[in-house]
Amino acid sequence: MLCIALSFAASPALADCYDRDRSGHQTRFRLAAAEAIDQRTGLIWQRCSVGKSWSDNAGCKGEAGYLGLDQAIAAASAAGNGWRVPSGAELESIVDTDCGSPVVDTTVFPDIVPTEEGLAKYWSVTPYGMLDLYWNFDFVDGHPDSNSRGIRLAVRLVRAAKPETKPNAN
Repeated sequence: MLCIALSFAASPALADCYDRDRSGHQTRFRLAAAEAIDQRTGLIWQRCSVGKSWSDNAGCKGEAGYLGLDQAIAAASAAGNGWRVPSGAELESIVDTDCGSPVVDTTVFPDIVPTEEGLAKYWSVTPYGMLDLYWNFDFVDGHPDSNSRGIRLAVRLVRAAKPETKPNAN
């Protein structure tokens, strides 16, 4: 009986985690197969890390490509449709350190797999402030760090929402 009472007492706190409603449904992101539309920022995120592909039946399939920053930028360019490596602020916007580990919602981004070192670092294009260092975020613990361009990290691509097309007024 005490366990049942504690589980109900914990529900409101868990509902706040990752922007969920009281029934646990995700409210911040609208999921559209391989993409997650962030209704707070308007950004569109690839649900799978670079190197993996989306399957409606299995989620993210394949192996994440760990890339240097220049390779990550080239992969984003090759993906087309405005995909790019996110800024530090954009990447940090999907981190929620109040929700445990990993610090991103795995129903939205299901392929967060720590390396042998227990890390899941993702590139940003934001310079750290020192020559040739750039911010990254660990999706296991949420901590920011900086690395040189040649270090191989995971990559999650983002793009701006497509502008709404308006009917011709003629």
